[in-house]
Amino acid sequence: MRLLKIAILISGLLNIQITIAQNVNEKNFEQEKFTIAKASYTYYGVTEFKEDGVTGEVGFSEFRGAFYLPKLLNNKKTILVNGLEFSSLIPEFKSDLTTETLSRDFYSISYNLGAIHFFNNRVWSMTINLKPTLASDFKEKISSDDFIFQGTILVTKKRSKHLKYGLGLSYNTRFGAKQILPILQLVYKTDRWETMIYLPAYISQFYKFTQSKLGLTIGLNGNNYNFRNNSIVGLDLDKLGYSRVNIGPDFETKLSKNLRINLNAGISVANKLDWLDADGDSVLDLSPENKFFAKIELKLVK
Repeated sequence: MRLLKIAILISGLLNIQITIAQNVNEKNFEQEKFTIAKASYTYYGVTEFKEDGVTGEVGFSEFRGAFYLPKLLNNKKTILVNGLEFSSLIPEFKSDLTTETLSRDFYSISYNLGAIHFFNNRVWSMTINLKPTLASDFKEKISSDDFIFQGTILVTKKRSKHLKYGLGLSYNTRFGAKQILPILQLVYKTDRWETMIYLPAYISQFYKFTQSKLGLTIGLNGNNYNFRNNSIVGLDLDKLGYSRVNIGPDFETKLSKNLRINLNAGISVANKLDWLDADGDSVLDLSPENKFFAKIELKLVK
């Protein structure tokens, strides 16, 4: 019964698409389209978990929205991006102790400040992204425990008109916990092929048509939610860490000059759903098995 009460509170969420560092770095601001708004819905299939001899099922659905305002400064070498990002995760849980399906919502709200500066005739560039975030179920009054300050710095070299690569550091919750991660960037583009690698977060390979592109993507994301619960005797539930890796085919096409739709589906692996104590140590691991996912996204570009 203790497990049932805990599982009612299950949730987790991705931080999800690649950060402003990718969005800005991939654009020649004066020649290519820039994403100024996007909204997506992702459904994760129901899978089993086992803990202390109790078998249960857990599934998720997620909504994400974002709005960005890019500005090219007068020096023609610096781009500033202000943005707001919102996400909500709705988990659904039931165990063999009950036939009732239970759910609870978790939310993440972020302000995104990004800047990219070009050096040496645009051969080198540096991207800085600062992302103060509130991540919680917001069932109680907002406190400092709901706040997470994330950030990224990335240095990129343009080797040719087709190839660029870079290195950087990021402090984020992509693996479901606060940690510093190295970044390895590799981008290769031709008229028809597009390869994008941002380790450890994202890998994609696309073939481009006139009005669309088709390929395969691998994306890692996660979040760390504040949740304080003292009602479960013997357990110190302070945070919820969630992460997953989505692998599957990805299709994007133009609906109009500035509107695009993206369809992505496949399998979600390495799922992590872990309750942490105040020291960040695992208290209760309810990580589910591999599951199916399907995602639809609309993007407004300028």
